[in-house]
Amino acid sequence: MKKKIIDTSVVKKIEIDENTQKPIIIEVPESEYLAEADKHTHGNNELDFVEKKSKKGTRTKQAMQKVWGIEDQKYQAVNKRQKTFKWIVTILFIVFVVGVLAFTAYKDFFATEKDFPSGDEIKRILTEGWIYLFLAITCLFLGLFFKGLKISIMCKSMTGKYHLRTSIETGIIGTYYNNVTPLAVGGQPFEIYHLSKHGVHGGVASSIPIATFFLNQFAFVILGIISLVFFEHNTLNMSASLRSALPPVFKILAIIGLVCCLFMPTLIVMFSMMPKIGAKLVRIVFAIGGKLRIVKDPKGSTKKMIKTVVHNSHCLKKLATSPLVFALTFLLSFAENIANCSIAFFVLRTFGYNIIGTNIFMEWAQVVLICFILYSAITFIPTPGNSGAADLSFYTLFEVGLLAGLAFPAMVIWRIVSFYSTILIGFTFATLKKKADAKKNALNSLTPLESLAQNSESTDKTE
Repeated sequence: MKKKIIDTSVVKKIEIDENTQKPIIIEVPESEYLAEADKHTHGNNELDFVEKKSKKGTRTKQAMQKVWGIEDQKYQAVNKRQKTFKWIVTILFIVFVVGVLAFTAYKDFFATEKDFPSGDEIKRILTEGWIYLFLAITCLFLGLFFKGLKISIMCKSMTGKYHLRTSIETGIIGTYYNNVTPLAVGGQPFEIYHLSKHGVHGGVASSIPIATFFLNQFAFVILGIISLVFFEHNTLNMSASLRSALPPVFKILAIIGLVCCLFMPTLIVMFSMMPKIGAKLVRIVFAIGGKLRIVKDPKGSTKKMIKTVVHNSHCLKKLATSPLVFALTFLLSFAENIANCSIAFFVLRTFGYNIIGTNIFMEWAQVVLICFILYSAITFIPTPGNSGAADLSFYTLFEVGLLAGLAFPAMVIWRIVSFYSTILIGFTFATLKKKADAKKNALNSLTPLESLAQNSESTDKTE
């Protein structure tokens, strides 16, 4: 007797409640969605598609084509233009980064008035400084661990299980995708996907990465503001030479960067407390952007922004229901940011940075403070990992603290440890994890007899 298969696939939509004027989430059966898509091919009404929970990918594609009237030929033309644009941007990006590296190398080796250290002195510096390079690498892994621990604590709060291994894996994968995408916006979707594929419920999986991201943004902004205030009043008694690592333009750029970082979290908090005012603010911002021709589709962009903000505010509300979890994860966000900024200090110490008469803790606090300001100044640069801008801005710090001929290699080592190593680690980890998951899925799909035969075959090969 055949069992009747019930299609429970749904489409989530966000609409505005007519009475309260608040955005609400509703679910529509897939059958009704496809019927609406068929009607839409004969009209001009817009169907508000957000998310589809179904294993039938081809039906989704057909429905999307019906809704927006996009044919395969048009898709191919768009993809071709996107590929051409991508190649142009990639070439310009490489030229820019190489140009910055060439400029900093020339400035350190040829256009300096400093005396170059002797070979014996360089050997002594590196021999004595290896422990600091180890500490710099340790800070890298501490930052990844703190991020994974945040995710684990949230998992425990929402699911009753820590999922520590999965959480650390998620943190590594998210950092990797953040560092290979402009403005660090690629990590959250992959974090959500990884959590949902490894035992974390879909709703929780979509909430945790967004909550961790915004907690991290809040912590970064707070530390950035404190750093600017301390630097302006010279609270840590920096030397004049160290303060010269930050020309006035960097402080202005840092303020702009912090405002950009604060925009989305502030909007989410406003939507959580005052949804009407928040929605009105979004409409005003995108309307002005449309008049200035910065935003091509103000109405469409407004809808997308409202959907994103509403979803993110729900995620933060879930986190706020547990004050202890909120406090712990917020503290870990501070620790993650401080660990990342500490890498520069330990690389400086590796190459002989030392202020006579100042204890090492004060040196660390001064360098970390400057690092937060520099990171704030380049945070809105639209290149993966702020490449180019990060190399050039942080070179000003290494140039002040080190002897001639050492600033450029120190800057390169810092960049490798703090940025390129995360790409290498993340890519290797993501590749191995993907293969392991594929193998596991293949084994799960085998019948008991096939599984027994495969295990027997593996045993024979081993023998």
